[in-house]
Amino acid sequence: MNHTDKRYEQGKALLSEGRIDEAITILESLTQDMPKFKKAWEKLSYAYVTAGRSADAARCYEEILIRYPKDAFSLYQKSVLEEKTGQLDAALDSIEKALKYEPENAEFLYSKGFVLYRKKRLNEAIGWFDKALDIDPFFFAAADYKCLCLMTLGIYDELILSCLEYLDRFKDFTDHAQPTESEYFERGGELFGKESEMIQKEDIWRLYSYLSFSYMKLGAFRQAEDILQKELEFDYEKSRVYYYLGLVQNALGKYEQAASSYNLSLEHEPDFTAARINLGLVYTKAAETEVKTAGKVTETANDLFKKALETLNDVLAIEPENLSVLYEIGKIYLTLGDLADAENAFNEVLRLDSGFVPVFEHLAKMKFNAGDFEAALSFLSDAQIKDPFNYEIMNLTGVIYSKKGDNDFALKCLTRAEMLDPSSPKAHYNKALIFMKEEKYEEAAAALSKIQETAAEENGISYAKVLDFYGVSLQNIGKFKEALSVFEELQKLKPEDENLNETVSILRNEIKL
Repeated sequence: MNHTDKRYEQGKALLSEGRIDEAITILESLTQDMPKFKKAWEKLSYAYVTAGRSADAARCYEEILIRYPKDAFSLYQKSVLEEKTGQLDAALDSIEKALKYEPENAEFLYSKGFVLYRKKRLNEAIGWFDKALDIDPFFFAAADYKCLCLMTLGIYDELILSCLEYLDRFKDFTDHAQPTESEYFERGGELFGKESEMIQKEDIWRLYSYLSFSYMKLGAFRQAEDILQKELEFDYEKSRVYYYLGLVQNALGKYEQAASSYNLSLEHEPDFTAARINLGLVYTKAAETEVKTAGKVTETANDLFKKALETLNDVLAIEPENLSVLYEIGKIYLTLGDLADAENAFNEVLRLDSGFVPVFEHLAKMKFNAGDFEAALSFLSDAQIKDPFNYEIMNLTGVIYSKKGDNDFALKCLTRAEMLDPSSPKAHYNKALIFMKEEKYEEAAAALSKIQETAAEENGISYAKVLDFYGVSLQNIGKFKEALSVFEELQKLKPEDENLNETVSILRNEIKL
């Protein structure tokens, strides 16, 4: 063995022992004496990388390329190192040169896609990842980054199809090794671009993660729930998975299951504030559903509201100035009839953020219900300054002026509200009530005709009352056929109402005559 071979083998041995600085010293000496010794440059580059000197490592491949300008592997390694040091334009140039010599090398194709990904040229990157997968269908990193690009671009339909395809392809992941690294070692180089030979279980979990996220973004919550359940089998990031499962179950109206998921998320990560907040909110939703079904605050609803308060107050103990939590607490107290605590919570929100408009609305309603119209209007006036285009504020202002007897100004406010949100039924309904009091039945009928059943019920307006008032208004302006049609629709909702049945009978007879 000659002197050069000894130094090379000595440098390799020192590297394997982790004695990096000594290895660098020997290999630097060797490359100075033997600048055409390609393997020595490659080992020196690897030593530099291990020492955290990526720029020096890249210069080793520059030296190789001076002597071997068509060495595709060296161009590839140089590109990888340039990417690591943030020289993305140089990295792209190097990998494109490598591809001229080996255009069907899957690793090179992937590497170009990765550099384009780093440059945020995501659509182009996807094309190169696809090319890598055409050469090697089991190149997981290419599949992974293609999915990441699709997710970043928000192309969820295509992402779902890709994930399903790759999940089927990689289902036997433990049996397939990536061959690239061993091939490169045989060539004497060190592979910096690839971190693992084997597709890992965590990689498969990541595909499920992309898939569940896509379903959530598209509102396909049932499919998302199924995939999240599969994610739990992998035992990765369980706190996050349980949290998203809670969000999905909440969206599906499965409040009890959602609460369980949030609690499990907190078991794995007790300081997960978002999970704790959503746990409080889902208790509130479950309670509100119970109230809506029973028509009152039942014992079950009361218990759920108390759980919500306890949970949200736990958040306040850590984040005392969390506006959304304070606001939710105020709404719960208001529902429970604890007006003093509700007002305190709302006032605390305004102390922290004087522009929090929904609080003004609640405070105005509280004062209105207490008969203090002037205080209510004062809050609404402040709200209009903060948000002059708020439909709810304008509608409520109209209602209060109507109660004060100032119907002209009330109608101006309600008309303004209609302009802000023509699809919302509240202002139409409130205008109709004023017109009926003033016996302006034609105007009342026009307002009531704009109200759809679904919109009415969603906004807490009895559609039966809408039909009743509408029919009466039509009767009073002599539109008996239209009135009969409305009352017949009302009969479907109130088939046992004797007065209504009599009215329908009379109208039918009048129309015959």
